[in-house]
This record gives sequence, C-alpha cells and structure tokens, in this order.
Amino acid sequence: METKANTTLIGLFTLGVLAAFGLFLWWFLRVGDSSNREDFRVVFTGPVSGLRTGSAVYFNGIRKGEVKRIDIDPSDPRKVVAIIGLQPGTPISTATRANLNVQLLSGIASLGLVNGPDPAQPLQRTAGAPPPQIGPDVPGGSDIMSGAQQTMNTLNGLVNRLDAVIAEGQGSFQQSLRNVEKFTAALGDNSDGVREFLGQTGEAAKQIAALAQRLDRVTTQIEGMMEGAQPGRITSILRNIDELTGGLNAQRDNFADLLRDARTAASSLTQTLGTVNEVAASFDVRALNRTLAGADRVIQSLDSERIGRAMANIDRFTQALGDNSANVDLLLKNAGEVSGKLNAMADRIDGLLKSFTGDGTNNMFAEFTATARSVRTLAERLDTRTAQLTTSISGFTDRTIRDIQSLSTDGRRTLTELERTLRSLERNPQRFIFGGSGVPEYNRR
Repeated sequence: METKANTTLIGLFTLGVLAAFGLFLWWFLRVGDSSNREDFRVVFTGPVSGLRTGSAVYFNGIRKGEVKRIDIDPSDPRKVVAIIGLQPGTPISTATRANLNVQLLSGIASLGLVNGPDPAQPLQRTAGAPPPQIGPDVPGGSDIMSGAQQTMNTLNGLVNRLDAVIAEGQGSFQQSLRNVEKFTAALGDNSDGVREFLGQTGEAAKQIAALAQRLDRVTTQIEGMMEGAQPGRITSILRNIDELTGGLNAQRDNFADLLRDARTAASSLTQTLGTVNEVAASFDVRALNRTLAGADRVIQSLDSERIGRAMANIDRFTQALGDNSANVDLLLKNAGEVSGKLNAMADRIDGLLKSFTGDGTNNMFAEFTATARSVRTLAERLDTRTAQLTTSISGFTDRTIRDIQSLSTDGRRTLTELERTLRSLERNPQRFIFGGSGVPEYNRR
C-alpha cells in the first residue's frame, strides 16, 4: 500500500508559520521601539523610592509608556524630575495629575496618570521647546517605606509609654488580682449556697412566668366582661361602690372600737364557755357549789362599762347603716338587676338548647343530616367522574407508550448509523479531512 503526501497543503502550512513569525517579530520590535513616543516632564517634591528608568507609566490603569530618564532638579535638589514617554494619542490635558504608586512588598514603583474631575484643554506641545509638564509642581506620593518607618517609631513610643504606665500601676494591678482571687475563693467556698440561690431564682422565675400567664388570662376575661357590659352601667356601679366605701371609711373609727370591744367580749365569753364546759364535764352535786362560785367570779370579772360601750358602738353602727339606707337600697337594686340579667341569659341558653333539639323539622340536627346526605351524593358523583377520568388517562398512556417505543426504535437505528460512520472515520480519517483520493490503490498479490 502506497501513500502520497499533499504538497499543496504542506506548502500553505509553511507559509502561514513564516507569516506568523514575521508578524510577531514586527510587534516585538515595535513594542521595544521608543522613537515614536511623546515626551512629558513630571516633577516630584520629595523622595521617589523605587522609581527608575524603564518603570511603567499607566493612564487610568492602562499601560501607555515608560520612564525614559529620572534625575534631580539642578535648581532645587529637593525636587526630582522624570521624563516619561507616552504612546501617541494618549489624552493628556492640563488637568492630568501624576501619582507615584509603590508596591508594598517588592518596593517597585510606577507612575499613574489620571485626569481631574473637571474638563480641561489638551496639553499643547511646542516644537523645539522642552517637554510639557504634567501637573506643574505636583508633589509625588509619599515614600511608603518612610511612612512605615514613622509608623513603627510611633508604635514603639506608644509601647514604651504603655510599659511605663503598667510599671507605675503594677502594685494596684496586683492588688486587683488579689481581690479577684479572694472573691473567686469566696464564691468557691459558698458554691453550695450559690447553687441553691440560682435554683431558687430559677424556681421563682418559673412561678413568675406561671403567674404572668394567669394574670394574662384574668386580664383577657376582664376585657371580655368589660366589652360585653355597658360603659354607663359599669360607671354607675363603680360610683355606688365608691360611695359605699366612702361611708364605710367615714365610720372606720367606730368600726375599730366596735371590733375592739367585740374582741374583748369574745375573749371573756370564751373564758366563760371554757369554765362552763369544765363544769358540765365534771358536774356533780359536790362540785355545784364550786361551779356557782366560779360563775360568780366570771360574772364579777365582766366589765359592765365595757359591755355598755360595746352596745353603744353597735347602736352607732346601726345608726350609720340607717343614715346610708339609700346606698344600701341602691346596692340591693343593682343586685336585683344583675339577677335579672342572669335569668335572661339562662333563658337564652335554654332557647339555644331547644334549637338543637327542636320539633324534628327545623332543628340543627336535621340540618346536619341533610348536609351529610348532600356530601354523600357529591362523593358518589366524584367517584363516577374519577372512573371516567381513569379510563381516559389509561387510553392516553397506552398511546404514549407506543409512541415512546417507536421513538426508541428510531433512536437505536440512528445510533447504529452514527456508529457505522465513526467506524469508517477511524479506518480512513484522511478521506474525511482531505477528501477522496484521486489515485486508485491496488493490492498486489
């Protein structure tokens, strides 16, 4: 078997490689050529560490040239003059400013050119004149290394002052540590008490939470009662209660005297009843005389003046009730109205119960029965409709399955054809890439 190379394709490929190499060489020489650069002058005040000949010059972050020459200004040694070369067409205007950008880790510097916020006229160049100056007397960026050194010096002084302050307050600091140690030791010695206190605090918090829930429920119930009641009626009841409590407050001195006398009389009566009980427990003829003597002593021990005062206090109390009979009548009237409202509420509840168990035609249970019958009818209809839908869906799925089987058969046939094509490509890739061969091939036998 013989093969024949396609010389036309080989020649075209060789010419393409040579043309690409020539274009690359032209581009490389043009990039390194600085003869077509436009020169500008940049003046920095202060050190320009890291800036050297060949440093990149960027305009809005895009590299547009490099530094051609850098030197000290002969008229002012504090200034540094840099001559930069930019690509033609760089939009340099009178508002353009130059900044020194120093990379912190490597220390390499570059120039950055930016335009000001206001529009300005393009920077004019004059033939035979020195290069135009970008940003006259624009101070360069401060030396980052010098700034870092100053920062370190400042931090060093701060650390020294902090060390001196700590040395001066070392005694107070140690005393504070001892106090903290004593406090923690006291807490450790009383750990059981602290644990018990925390447990009691937790239980108290739980009780307070439960009390808050109960107060919330009580408040809700009171709000419901207040919403259901008439505001005018509540105001009237509160006014009556206020008047009654005012009258009772006016008679508090009499009540105190009455209670005091009643307490004294009750004590005396208690003693008397005790004596009588003892007599009744051990009653006999021989002890009768002793009992009568004890009763005589009890009667003599009663203070007739105190009993008189008690009766007088009772008289004043009844008189006070008589003077406030109008308030008492009003209170009884309000109680009667409340009882009437309770009776009306009971009648309403009775009517509601009757509506549940009526005459069999208009009661609520009959309505529930009719509703259940309607739901059953609806369920039967849904069952019938579901059977119809199931039949339709079954027919649709049968047709869909047949279509899918046909699609699978066609796809398998397509894959077979594709596999045959790939196998043919593996046997003879040259025929697929360069076309059919015009020279027939013969096998010698």
